[in-house]
Order: sequence, then C-alpha cells, then structure tokens
Amino acid sequence: MKPLRNPIVQTKLLPDGHIVLFAKEHDWAHTLSPLAGIAWEYCDGEHSVDEIVDQVAEIAGLQSSNEIKPDMAQLFEELCGSGLLVPA
Repeated sequence: MKPLRNPIVQTKLLPDGHIVLFAKEHDWAHTLSPLAGIAWEYCDGEHSVDEIVDQVAEIAGLQSSNEIKPDMAQLFEELCGSGLLVPA
C-alpha cells in the first residue's frame, strides 16, 4: 500500500513540531506527534508504508525501523480508518 493524504485535509505545523490535520467540510481536527507528522508528509502516494517507516526511523536517528514499526502500523491504521489517508 502507498498511502495518500486525503485532499480535503489541511495541515498546520505547530511551533512544538506537532501537526494539526483538519477538514473544514467535516468540522474535525486531529493532532500528530512530530514523528507521526514526518510519516504524514511522506504519504504522497509514491512511498510504501515500509519506505515511510524506514525514512521516519532514519530521521529519528534510530538504529532500526523495527523499534517504531508497531507504533507506525497503529498510526496508519488510525489514519486510514478515519479517512485521513486514502489508497493511492
């Protein structure tokens, strides 16, 4: 799967590195941690989930992406389930 950000979702970067996702049409917002925000930025329909996890791990300076795979899997499940991500 190559996740793609839903085009109705707008983003706002907060000073502390968190990202707020919101859709005016649906009147809701969702906040992402800085690492989850990095993953969000790679959800362009061009990168697979594994590639995104590897990139986040590299940016975070982790020795292995295995450290964050469970958390990232949960993140993608939540984002897809809430309609924030759509299949590319």
